[in-house]
Amino acid sequence: YVLQSNWLVSRKGKAWTALALHGTIVGFVALAALAPYLEQVWFVLIVLVAVHSLQDALKVRYGPHLRIHSIIPYMSDQFAHYALIVALDQWAGGRMSPPPGDLEIAFMWTGAAVLAVTRFYDVTLWANWLDMIPYMNRWRLIGYTERIAMMALATAGLWFIAPLCAIPRLAISYRRQRPIWKQRRGVLEMTAGALLSIILGIGLQLVYAPV
Repeated sequence: YVLQSNWLVSRKGKAWTALALHGTIVGFVALAALAPYLEQVWFVLIVLVAVHSLQDALKVRYGPHLRIHSIIPYMSDQFAHYALIVALDQWAGGRMSPPPGDLEIAFMWTGAAVLAVTRFYDVTLWANWLDMIPYMNRWRLIGYTERIAMMALATAGLWFIAPLCAIPRLAISYRRQRPIWKQRRGVLEMTAGALLSIILGIGLQLVYAPV
């Protein structure tokens, strides 16, 4: 998600080269994550890139023609991507030798959680509502910092004070005479972000327990 720019997102529906570029990025990131186990899982990486690219091609080709909200084919596509990863892990995960240690697993989960509350959160939920794009762009850096801070507090067991991280954004919006609590979608976005961050933080607390 960090490497998938808005330009690439828009181009995927117009040119096969953009789909190929996206598939290549997926492959290189997976390669970096699984580099110590490449000898055992190289074929799995090929399958991952090929099927992921095919799924995206089907989404951009047929999704716009469906008479449903764009978030439905988008979320279906995301579910299919994760289902593929889980299936490949069940098929080949046991081949990784030596298996990943607790610290390595915790590091991977932390990276995934940080992506989830930043770029993934923006693109997955809010980019499907065009009127929310200017709002998300306006608060991007503050929103990322806010959600990461909430997640960090929840990871440390301080989930009950995590919502206080929203105070700076609320104060700034009030000073700009556009208070978020008077914007229905703004309140929904901030609340959803807080819940996601706290839930992921509690999950990370469990992940780090054995470390």
